[in-house]
Amino acid sequence: MILPTRLLILLGVVPLLMAAVSGGSGVILGFAWGLMGGLLGLWLMDGIWFQPGRKLSLERVAPEEVYVDQQQRIEWILENRSSFHTFVMLRDQLPAGSSTETPELGIAVPRQTRTRLSYDLLPTVRGDLEFGKLYYRTLGALRLAWRLSVLDARQSVRCYPHLANWNAAEIAARQALSRQAGSHRIRWRGTGTIFESLREYTTEDDIRWVDWKASARAQRPITRNFETERHQQVLLIIDASRMMMTYCGHRTKMDTAIEAAILAARSAVEVGDAVGLLVFSDKIDIYLHPRREKSQVGAIMNALYTLHARPVEPDFETAITLAATRNRRRSLMLLFTDVTVIESSQRMSAYVRSLIPRHLPLVATIADQTVEHLEVLEPQSAEEFYQVGVANELLLQRDELLEVLRNSGAAVLDSPADEIATRTIETYLSLKNRMLL
Repeated sequence: MILPTRLLILLGVVPLLMAAVSGGSGVILGFAWGLMGGLLGLWLMDGIWFQPGRKLSLERVAPEEVYVDQQQRIEWILENRSSFHTFVMLRDQLPAGSSTETPELGIAVPRQTRTRLSYDLLPTVRGDLEFGKLYYRTLGALRLAWRLSVLDARQSVRCYPHLANWNAAEIAARQALSRQAGSHRIRWRGTGTIFESLREYTTEDDIRWVDWKASARAQRPITRNFETERHQQVLLIIDASRMMMTYCGHRTKMDTAIEAAILAARSAVEVGDAVGLLVFSDKIDIYLHPRREKSQVGAIMNALYTLHARPVEPDFETAITLAATRNRRRSLMLLFTDVTVIESSQRMSAYVRSLIPRHLPLVATIADQTVEHLEVLEPQSAEEFYQVGVANELLLQRDELLEVLRNSGAAVLDSPADEIATRTIETYLSLKNRMLL
C-alpha cells in the first residue's frame, strides 16, 4: 500500500490554491491540473520505483528466555541493500500479556548499510509468548510516498516466573548455612547412619557404638564414628487448584508458590539434596522424581513456567498417595497450598498427617492479607460488621487447623506472599540442621 507523505500534501495545496485564485482563467486552471497530475505521477514513481523497501531486510533478535516483570531488550536488524537512502517506521506486534513504552520506532537507514533498532519489552504473564507480524513503512527517495509493508515475523519465547527474591533467597541460604558451622560439607559425627571412622571409647558413648572386632584387636574399647546422612530427598508439592487462583498483591498465590518452589529447589540442590516436583489439581499434572543433579532446577523451571491454577477442587488423596508411593525413602514433603477454604483444608490436613512418621511434611501457606485487613477493620455499617465477623471466624478456623498440623508432627510455615520464598528456604535448612529429615 502506498501512502502520501506530509510533503506531498503540502505540495498538493499549491495547485488547489492556483485553481481557487484563477478567476476562471483556462491557462491557470490547466497549469494547476497539470501540476496536480505531475505530483500524482511523482508520487506513484516514488512509491513504486524509488522505493528501497524491496531491498530492505529486517530481522528480529529476541532472547529465547524472558522473565515476568523484567524488561528485556528486543532488537531489529535493518539492512538497506538498495541505492537509495530511506527512513523506516516500524511497529512490532507484541505478544499477548506484554507491553512497551515505545510501540512505534523510526530510524534513518543509509544506502548499502546495516543498522539496529531496539525497544524494551515488559512481559506480565508466564508461559510461551509469541511475537506476531511486523508492520513497517519506508520513505521513498523523493520523500513523497510511504510504502506500507507487512512482514510475517512470528517468533516464540519462553517467559519464566518472576524471581524477584532470587538474591534475597541466596542470602537467606548463606546465613542459614553459616549457622550450621559454616559449610554443608562439614561432617556431623553422632547418631548418623554412615560409618565415618574409629576412635577410643569414652564414657559418653552409647554401648551400641562399640566395634567389638576392633576392640578385640586393639585390646581396648573402640567405638565407631558415624557421619549423619546429609544427602536427603525433598519433594515439592504444589496445589494448582482454585484456591491458588486468588491474588496477593498483583500476583496470584500460584505465581508466588512457583517462585518459592524454584528457589527452594535451587537451595536443595546446592546443599546436595535430591529434589523432585509434584503438581496436582483435580488430577496429577506434573511429576518429576527427585534427582540431585543441578540440571533438575532447570527441569523444574521448565515444567512450571507455563503452569496456571485451574478452577477445580484439589485431589489431596491422589497427590499425597502418589508422593508416598513413589518415595519410600524418608523425604521432606514440602506442600504449597492455601487454607482459606476450611472444608478442603481439613481434608488436606488428614492426608498430610498420614505421611507421618515415615516422611516429614512441611505445609507452606500464604497469609491472606485481605482477610487479615478485614479482621482489624472497625465496622461502620452492617455489611462491614458482617465482613469483620466472617474474617474473624475464618482466621480462627485457619489457626486451629494449622495448630493441629503442628501438634501432629508436621512443620508449618504461614508467611506473607513477599516473604514465602526466603522463609521457605530458611525453614527447610533449619529442619535439615536439626536433623529432623
